[in-house]
Amino acid sequence: IPALIVTSAGNRFAIPQVSLLELVRLEGEEAQKGIEMVYGAPVYRLRGRLLPLVNLAHALGSQDGFWSPTRATDEAVNIVVLQADEHTFGLVVQEINDTEEIVVKPLGKQLKGIGAFAGATIMGDGRVALILDVPGLAQAAAVFSESRRRAQGAAEATTRAQAADENRQMLLLFRLGAERRMEIPLSM
Repeated sequence: IPALIVTSAGNRFAIPQVSLLELVRLEGEEAQKGIEMVYGAPVYRLRGRLLPLVNLAHALGSQDGFWSPTRATDEAVNIVVLQADEHTFGLVVQEINDTEEIVVKPLGKQLKGIGAFAGATIMGDGRVALILDVPGLAQAAAVFSESRRRAQGAAEATTRAQAADENRQMLLLFRLGAERRMEIPLSM
């Protein structure tokens, strides 16, 4: 599959191109002015829309602080704009390397429980790169608000209720004798 190869905290990762929307690079002062904090979370205003940002190193549990939204530095910020389901977010990586055709190798049973990874691949130089699972990464980083999750749950409940309504039918209830009650579908 075609994938974008990125580096974060000294490790290489592959991002499937089906999830990739665009790449953004902010240089020094542009990064300081362009990245804002909203309710304690970093966002970037991309063409008028707020794009939540996730630092890949921090999302994977690394303490490597190559970038922090609260620290003013002159370093460039690389943002990989990704689509997870119908949500869009920005993944901040240390370097954007290149695109490559990769072969997906399944993860061992020890790593299958980690939702941020979809598999692994062996790069041309013989090194292994983990393949990121974009929806799993977004969920692990809590990119999307609880209110959106609740709204999705309410929409799913409404759909289930509508499906239950479709299975309902009108019945005619009547007594047969003093103790027996019976019903017949009205459609009959």
